[in-house]
Amino acid sequence: MSSTASLPLVDHLRSVTWHRHEKFEKVPFVIAMTNGTLPLESYLGQLRGLAVILSTLEQALAQSRSPLIVLLRPLLTSRFKMLCDDLSFFAHNMAPDIVPAIKMALDFSRQIRTDAGESPDKLLGYLYVLEGTTRGNQVHLPDIVNCFKLTDERGVSFYRGYGEATETHWEEFRSVMNEAGSEVFQEAEQGCIELYEALERFHEALYPVDRNTLGYTATSLNPEAGEHPVPQKRELLEAALKAGQQCREEFSYYEKRYGERGRRFTESDVAWLAALTNQPAEIITQQALWLGRVLSTRGMPLLLLERQLQLLVENLSKIEAAVSTESLQITIATMRRQRLHVLSQDNFEAACGELSGALSCSLIADFPDLPLLLVAGQIDLLAGVPECKAVLITWLADRSILSEEELEKVRGILDSLRPGASDPVEGGTHG
Repeated sequence: MSSTASLPLVDHLRSVTWHRHEKFEKVPFVIAMTNGTLPLESYLGQLRGLAVILSTLEQALAQSRSPLIVLLRPLLTSRFKMLCDDLSFFAHNMAPDIVPAIKMALDFSRQIRTDAGESPDKLLGYLYVLEGTTRGNQVHLPDIVNCFKLTDERGVSFYRGYGEATETHWEEFRSVMNEAGSEVFQEAEQGCIELYEALERFHEALYPVDRNTLGYTATSLNPEAGEHPVPQKRELLEAALKAGQQCREEFSYYEKRYGERGRRFTESDVAWLAALTNQPAEIITQQALWLGRVLSTRGMPLLLLERQLQLLVENLSKIEAAVSTESLQITIATMRRQRLHVLSQDNFEAACGELSGALSCSLIADFPDLPLLLVAGQIDLLAGVPECKAVLITWLADRSILSEEELEKVRGILDSLRPGASDPVEGGTHG
């Protein structure tokens, strides 16, 4: 550890890293940004990679039991959310990722998760570097606005950061950080150095752009998605995203329950499903059922995924280039057959009707998909995935969407349902 350890923590970290900050200002990415020549792919690559890193860091900080981090948490506004706001603004561009840079961000994200458990004081070093960027971002905000002619300053939430309160925020942050004891200095310094090195490599990969390294990744849709395949053809990806949007519009539950974060996961999930189209039907079915069970335990009945697959097939079928949806259709038929084996279509529709009659007209008008969701959750329970119904009922109670009296009626109707097979009935939106 450096001899400057007698200084307060922030002053110590500044003394051992100031030369890295000077070096970073000379990387080609920053020079191009200052000159107004930075390509959009580079800027979006920066936002996406930092979103991956900050998402992981913010989760680690939220779970940390460090007394110092507990004191720091109230000072920290989610900069991950700022990044997501900016990425949402540019989403219509469908710009591909600079894949090597994204892989670097994902690698460092994994390191953060490891360090959170094994070397937790390194989080202080990471936090020092990333909070320090709020000051540099204020300097470069006009450069980003100029590069992309963002006259209303939308798309620059991350660079705007704390705005006029930036210096006040930094002094508050610095004051709390400096309460740290010397026992944290070594790990904090190491974290600081490692992140500076990682950010230098990351930005060197972002500019100049090597067109051979461009491609779509799950993180271009959802910084929290990790690594999984997505379509590399823009038309396939656009068809998948349209199917995801249609499913969200069809079920108001998605927005009510999961909000903007749910939208991001809808996009990355449906893109992954679209990437499976060239796989054999048995592989797609296996993967879809796995995803369906995972989502069911989080309150999304398997029926919603079945509907999502139907919409995906419809949108892929409209693409002029030959896209085989046969395997997807076999998967849908398998899911439908399994569902109808648990509860016949007639019983399904009767239960939905009974629930609609038991709930208030105003609730059904505001939440028309609720009866279907409740019956679908009961189907999952009867099929061996009990968590879905429990999670759904708990949410409805916690949000006071259903009163105790209504909950009692709902439980009675759902508990009266018994497995009853029927021959699959073709057609229908959800049946």
